[in-house]
Amino acid sequence: MNNYYSWQSYIQQMMKQLEQQQQIIQQLQKQVESLTSNEKPQTVIEKIEYHFDQLKIETLEGTLQIGLTPNGSDLSDIGDLYSKQANQHQQPLLHSLQQYMTSEVPDWMDQYVRDHDIRLEDQHKQQILADVRKQLPDRVHMYKEQHPDMDETALLHQIQTEIRNSMAAYFDTLEGED
Repeated sequence: MNNYYSWQSYIQQMMKQLEQQQQIIQQLQKQVESLTSNEKPQTVIEKIEYHFDQLKIETLEGTLQIGLTPNGSDLSDIGDLYSKQANQHQQPLLHSLQQYMTSEVPDWMDQYVRDHDIRLEDQHKQQILADVRKQLPDRVHMYKEQHPDMDETALLHQIQTEIRNSMAAYFDTLEGED
């Protein structure tokens, strides 16, 4: 009788373990089905904050935009700055501005950085001048469209003032980095 009882308890124990394993298998099958049936989870980036004042720039390469495009501009893309060609009637004004960029602006830049104790490498200075020169045809075109009745001398002075103000604003940002 003892023998019978031990076999019966052994079989009952095996049946319990078998039921438990079947339950686990069913749960795992459900998990596998849910994982395979769902789409891949999407990564959502809600907000990215940049702290530009904490960046350290060791080399400066590429085109430097120093703010010659006013906020009221109708240019929708930065590529628009370079897409327009200067018309024939812009040539005298453009020529005067190019002379201004060659003869007066470098001295003005040197004086400004000296007065404000800003360190400016010669290569950086040349990049700024080149960048402004690239923007001049588009600036002349934009001013002529916005102020068709303004004479060439007034346009020249307006653009020269904008060049100095934009460069001063750019240099002031450099001053804050030192």
